Amino acid sequence: MTETLVAPASPAGSPADPLMADSAAIGAAVVDLMRHLHGIKARLATGPEADHSPLFLLVKLAHTGPLRASALADMVGADPATVSRQVASLVKAGLVVREADPADGRACLLVPTDLGRTRVEEYAQRRAEAMAPLIRDWSPDDRSDLLRLLRKYVASIDAHRDDVIAALISPPQKGQ
Repeated sequence: MTETLVAPASPAGSPADPLMADSAAIGAAVVDLMRHLHGIKARLATGPEADHSPLFLLVKLAHTGPLRASALADMVGADPATVSRQVASLVKAGLVVREADPADGRACLLVPTDLGRTRVEEYAQRRAEAMAPLIRDWSPDDRSDLLRLLRKYVASIDAHRDDVIAALISPPQKGQ
C-alpha cells in the first residue's frame, strides 16, 4: 500500500476555514496523483517511446486543429524553443507537416498528417486499455462523476493558471 499525503491540521483552537481545508486536502491528493503518474512515466522512460512530450503535442494538434508553434507552446504552457525542437521531431517522423498560414503568409501552421492522426488514435486506445483496470470495479455513476469533476478541475486550472503560479512562488504571508 502506498502512503498518501495528508493536509496539515489547522492550529489548535482556531476555526478551520472549510474552503482552505478542502483546498489543502485536494492539493495533497493531486500531488499524490502526480507522484504516482511520475513513477509510471519514469518506468516507461526506458522504452522505445521514452519521450512522450512530442506525442503530447501531436495529441493537442489533433484535438485543436492546425496551430502556429507559438500558440501550441502557449496552450501547453511550455517554452517555445522546447516546443520547436519537439515539433521538428514530429515533422521528421512524418507525423506533422508545416503549411502556410492563410492569415499570414510568413507564418506556418502545424497540421497532423494521416500517420499522425493514426498514432493519436493508437495512443488513445493504449491509454484506455491502461486505465481500464483502475476503474473496472467502479459503478458507471462513479466513473461519470470522476470524469465530470476532473474536466471541471482541469478547466479551472486553465482559467486560473497564472493565479496558481503566483501563489506558489510568492513568499508565505505572516501568520501562515
